[in-house]
Amino acid sequence: MAVTDQHPQYVAVKRSWEIMQDASSVAGEDAIKLATIQYLPKSAGMLEAERQDSLSRSIYEGYLMRAQYPLWVQDSLRTMIGLVSKLTPEIQITSPLLAHLESNATSDGFGLKQLLIRVVDQVLRFGRCGIYIDVDEAGKPYFALYDALSIINWKENSVGGRRDLSLVVLEEQYNNSEDEFGHNTRTVQRVLKLVDGELVVQLFDGDTLEDKTPSIGNKKLDFTLFVFVGATDNSPSVGTIPLLTMAKSALKYYQLSADYFQSLHHTAHPQPWISNMENDDDLSVTGPMAAWLLPKDSKCGYLEVTGAGIDKTKAEMDAQKNAALEAGAKVIDTNTQESGEARRARQDDQHASLHSIVTCAAEAIEQALKYAAQWLGLNPDDCVFTVKPEFSNKSYDIELAKQLYEGALSGKNSFQTYWEYIATGKLPEGSYKDELIRLEQEQDGTLTMDESV
Repeated sequence: MAVTDQHPQYVAVKRSWEIMQDASSVAGEDAIKLATIQYLPKSAGMLEAERQDSLSRSIYEGYLMRAQYPLWVQDSLRTMIGLVSKLTPEIQITSPLLAHLESNATSDGFGLKQLLIRVVDQVLRFGRCGIYIDVDEAGKPYFALYDALSIINWKENSVGGRRDLSLVVLEEQYNNSEDEFGHNTRTVQRVLKLVDGELVVQLFDGDTLEDKTPSIGNKKLDFTLFVFVGATDNSPSVGTIPLLTMAKSALKYYQLSADYFQSLHHTAHPQPWISNMENDDDLSVTGPMAAWLLPKDSKCGYLEVTGAGIDKTKAEMDAQKNAALEAGAKVIDTNTQESGEARRARQDDQHASLHSIVTCAAEAIEQALKYAAQWLGLNPDDCVFTVKPEFSNKSYDIELAKQLYEGALSGKNSFQTYWEYIATGKLPEGSYKDELIRLEQEQDGTLTMDESV
C-alpha cells in the first residue's frame, strides 16, 4: 500500500465533501458555475447542436449564465457561527507552560475561542475535522486544524479492550513557487503512527522522507497526537454532514432555475420563421423593430413557447426551498404565513443540531489540551475547556406579551413574568402558586421593578 492510499470511508464520502466545499465556498455562485456541467449538465438538444456546429456552445453559456444558485448554505453558516461567537468558553489552565494557549493556540497565532469557532465551522461544512498537537521551534505546544478532505487515512488498534488511534495520514499543501508572489503548491503527506508503542511522525514529499517526530526533551509518547471532531461524537468514523441536505436542495434549485429562466427567455424571445423563400433570396435583417421585405408569395410568423411547464418548474423550485428550510440549519423566509410556534420549532431544531456540534468541539479542544499537558508531564485534569451551548431565543408571541402586560397592569400577573418573557421568549418555570407569590412580593414592595427586570 502507498502513503497516498485513502480510507474506504473517505472514498465513500469524498464526493459529498467536495459538494460541500463548493456549496459553502466564499466565491458562492461563481464557484458553482465554474464547475459547469458537473452541477448543470447540458441537455440532449445542446449536445446535438454542438456536435453539428461548434459555435453553438453559446447556447449552453446563456443557459449557465441565467441559472441562479441560492446562498442558503453560506447564510446558514454565517447565522450559526454568529450564535457560536456569542458563547464564552470556560478555560482553566493552571500550568504556566500551557498558559499561552489561551491566547495563542493555533498555528497562525489565535486563541482557543477562535479555535472553537474554526472547529465548529469545519464540522458544519463537512461533519468532521481534526486537531493535531505539535510544538513550535521554541518547544511550545500549539494546535493545527485539518479539514475533512485533508485526513485521507486512519487506523485504530485494540489496546487493553480500548480502541486507540495507531495511524493517521494527513495531506498538506506546501509552497512550491520560486516566485515570491506565486501561489503554486505541492502536496505532501504527514504520517502519524505508533511504532513499537512509540509515536513517530514522518513527512513524505514524493520520494523524500523526513522525520518530523515532535520532541519535548527526551519524553517518548505512547499515543497519537491527534483528535477527531464530529457532529454527534468524536470517533474517527465518518459521521453525518449537517448542511448536506441544504446543499443538495440548493444545487437542485440551481438546476431547476436554469430550466425556469431558459423557458422565460424563450417565451420572451419567440423564434421567427419564413416559408417559400428560395436559396438565393436574401433577408439581411430580422427582429420586432425592423421591417421585413419578403419575396413574392412568402409567409412569415413566430413560433412562441406557450410556457405550460413553467409554473410546474417554479413549484418544484419552491419545494426545494422548503426542503432546505426543513433541514433545520437556517430560518429562510417564505411567501407563506408561518406561526410563531412553527418558527420557534425550527429554530429549536437548529439549536439542537448546533448544541451537539459545539459540545463535541469543546470536548475535542479539551482533549487536545490534556494531550499537551500529558506530553509536558503535567496533570491533564488541570486543563479545562467547556462551553455551555445556550442559544437565546428572544422571539415571542406579540399577543401573549400584550396580555401579560395588561395582566400586570391589572394585578393578574407579575411584571417579573412579563419582563422575563420579553427578554427570553419563555414563561418563568413554576406553578401558579409561584406566580401568586411573585405578584404578592411586587404588591407589598419586597420585589422591586428593578429586580423584576
